[in-house]
Amino acid sequence: MAKRFISHLSFNSNAPKLKSSLQVLPKTIHTQTPVKEIQIPVKYGHISAKLWGSSDQRPILALHGWQDNAGTWDPLAPMIIKDRSILAIDFPGHGLSSWIPAGIMYYQWELPSVIHYLKEYFKWDKVSLLSHSMGSIAGMRYSCLFPNDVDFYIAIDSLIYDDYNLDRVIENYPKLIEKVAIAQTRLDIEPPAYTLDELKKIWHLGTRKSVALESVPYLMERGIQQSKQDPTKYYFSRDSRLKYVLFNPENKEFVEALVRRLKCPTLYIKAIDSPYSSDEYSVEMRDIVEKSNEKYELHFVPGTHHVHLNNPEKVAPLILNFLNKY
Repeated sequence: MAKRFISHLSFNSNAPKLKSSLQVLPKTIHTQTPVKEIQIPVKYGHISAKLWGSSDQRPILALHGWQDNAGTWDPLAPMIIKDRSILAIDFPGHGLSSWIPAGIMYYQWELPSVIHYLKEYFKWDKVSLLSHSMGSIAGMRYSCLFPNDVDFYIAIDSLIYDDYNLDRVIENYPKLIEKVAIAQTRLDIEPPAYTLDELKKIWHLGTRKSVALESVPYLMERGIQQSKQDPTKYYFSRDSRLKYVLFNPENKEFVEALVRRLKCPTLYIKAIDSPYSSDEYSVEMRDIVEKSNEKYELHFVPGTHHVHLNNPEKVAPLILNFLNKY
């Protein structure tokens, strides 16, 4: 397994109660750990990733949120690797990864397939998951569909998608399809470009200020490109079709049946100041997980939806404590 891991990768050396008893780690530690840039081949191009730690062991697979990228783990990963490795991927269309082919749409149920592809490609016996937001939901789905293939699952601020007004979803689908059709015609056109300061503010506000201004550069490193029309400016390099991704909400019966299958050791870290996964439906599903999984832990921490990025020192002790057990 280790030999395949090395030989099939392309390296680029230049590229609810609040648990407060654990120690808080210094935030500046994130500057001290080297990272290897990696490309994993897929049929339509490649999946880009960054590796913390040794390439001779099975890593923890880190999954980012919607329209984010692997840079979301930059502050946290060095705090928790210890004797483990972390492989943080850019999902298709995000960061430095290839976009899906023209003419099709992004679909959330494809993400568990990405996890499965990586497991099969590297010939891992199991996967260990560290995830946030959209990545957490993909990790939840994979852990429930392949309960024997996941040795642990860590989720930050999301487990499932919030409850949806299905009538509103159906009303919005035609608009979504129309917008995707327009986006398909613009794939080869350079999007609007801005100064770095402007991009930073746009990214910050686009997350409803969830990503702190000082944290945005971690995402910008993999998420922007220099404009060819005006080299003094930059643009968002992720696939514009991601804005119109099909989240495909499921009914309650389906989700309940799914989450009951979550049996692996699970750490769920919920950000107190985040609006996500706080509705009655999400709490009910969370309670089902707690009752059906004896190895489930829930911790609340102060912070926004991107608490792991803005305040990794609040999250790291919880993860380290969990990793020491599993």
